Amino acid sequence: MTRLVSPTLALGLLSACGASTKPDAGPSVTWNRDVLPIVQASCLTCHAEGHIAPLALDTYAKAKPQAPLMAEAVRTRRMPVWMPDPTCGGPFVGQRTLSQADIDTIVSWAVQGAPEGDPKDAPPPFDAGVASLPRVDATIAMPEAYTPSATLRDDYRCFLIDPQQGQDKWVTGYSIEPGVLQEVHHVILYAVDRAKAVAKDASESGPGWTCFGGAAVSGEVAIGAWAPGMPSVIYPSGTGIRLLSTQVLAMQVHYNMDAKVRSPDVTTAKLMYAERPVTTAYLVPLIDDAFAIPPMATHYTPANHPISFPNTLGFPIKVYGFLPHLHQLGERITVRGPGDECLVDIPRWDFHWQQQYFRKIPVTINDGEALTLSCTWTNTTNRTVGWGEGTSDEMCLTFIYAAP
Repeated sequence: MTRLVSPTLALGLLSACGASTKPDAGPSVTWNRDVLPIVQASCLTCHAEGHIAPLALDTYAKAKPQAPLMAEAVRTRRMPVWMPDPTCGGPFVGQRTLSQADIDTIVSWAVQGAPEGDPKDAPPPFDAGVASLPRVDATIAMPEAYTPSATLRDDYRCFLIDPQQGQDKWVTGYSIEPGVLQEVHHVILYAVDRAKAVAKDASESGPGWTCFGGAAVSGEVAIGAWAPGMPSVIYPSGTGIRLLSTQVLAMQVHYNMDAKVRSPDVTTAKLMYAERPVTTAYLVPLIDDAFAIPPMATHYTPANHPISFPNTLGFPIKVYGFLPHLHQLGERITVRGPGDECLVDIPRWDFHWQQQYFRKIPVTINDGEALTLSCTWTNTTNRTVGWGEGTSDEMCLTFIYAAP
């Protein structure tokens, strides 16, 4: 929960809304019994030490000084962050919203002076890295630390990771944890042929190999991805992405040096496999890479948008979810389906709050029907900005999670 107002102003806002600032106002509310369960369920995927949010709320000592800010943020519904337009495509699985009862609990706790309560009332410890994974079947990591290039502003590097499985597996969930958040722009896990990956890894000195655009190994299949703000991912029930026994993982990490941080990084991931047969699904990118954003353009959408992506497979597909992606000039990204049905719309794009969004009911795209993609940017620079791999370039894409 970002710093929105001063503590004094926050308490003033609470008082203005009719809340008493006396410590004994209303029923007793404590951190351990009442507030911590709400924070664990709705806040800690971002607000844990070392995660994307600027304030950590994973302990009472850290949360108590922020109590007025927490109360003001939830009372005004600025937190928890949820980027999609609620009128488009929802409700989505895991949609982050607080009930009015949860909001009232946090506000009352702040008004009462943020008491800790009895530690025995606290819920079990929380692991923010695997917050939404009911099970971890494999933990993988870069084989050794990698320090990004001293001469590149954007360094794309792939690392070979062998999960050492003796049979095919279906990945049904994952959590990717960047080692140095300040320098990691994104991470994508690819399944690649073992022999090809070994040869690629041996072709360059040092850890891994250069891999702009993808894993730079033919036949690569995306397994999952991380970008700033993303929590753990569970794929829709009964589906998963196949990882063959003859394949290994190529972990593509995009390092960006704009934050002036250049430190050894070891990025890790946790995987959950299917326990029973599932339908094989795919992460498929829909991309517009031909745009050119004029200098100092505001609210710019290319004349040829939306871009159409017809289903030419000869059979219907079910689209379960979307992973939209723009860079720092991005303003809006929208995906629509047949009949111009709005499937997902991020009307106020924020690079630091990205996520994979899954529908509760998949949308069927019949043979010949199409998805469309539209992007809008505001270019605050004096140069024309187009598609590029660097953070200072731009993108217009969404991965779709789909199955036959």
